[in-house]
Amino acid sequence: MPATFDEFGLRFLYPDNWTSVVDEEEAGNSATLQLPSGGFCSIVRDQSQNLDEQLVDEIRDAIIAEYNEVESEILPIDQFFDNGLAVDLKFYYLDLLVMLRTIVTRIAGQRFVIQIQSESRDFDANEMVFAAILKQLRECDPSDE
Repeated sequence: MPATFDEFGLRFLYPDNWTSVVDEEEAGNSATLQLPSGGFCSIVRDQSQNLDEQLVDEIRDAIIAEYNEVESEILPIDQFFDNGLAVDLKFYYLDLLVMLRTIVTRIAGQRFVIQIQSESRDFDANEMVFAAILKQLRECDPSDE
């Protein structure tokens, strides 16, 4: 039976063997779904005035500072949401290729930064689950509740 994420006015199903952690230090604006294999899906309600591109640049700069190199590929946002910015970032940690999909979008009038990160093989193995979560988020409308 799937588990239900119900935070920030967003509601969606995710695998029950994943762990959900709401970051209380972020004043209830951040939650992370942790995969048993070590990957994660992070959802942050962003209230900054930064442009979408600035947010992605900050994330990319932080990865470069930590891991030295990062490959970046801008993705068509319409494959995920109607608005925003989507970028795949790839970098090496030890001998592992790590995939980080970063999406900045508006859902129900709020801006969110969604990050999905995992080792590349694990990312591929869970891509359909990630896609199902994003589809539910795309269709999320708290006014329907």
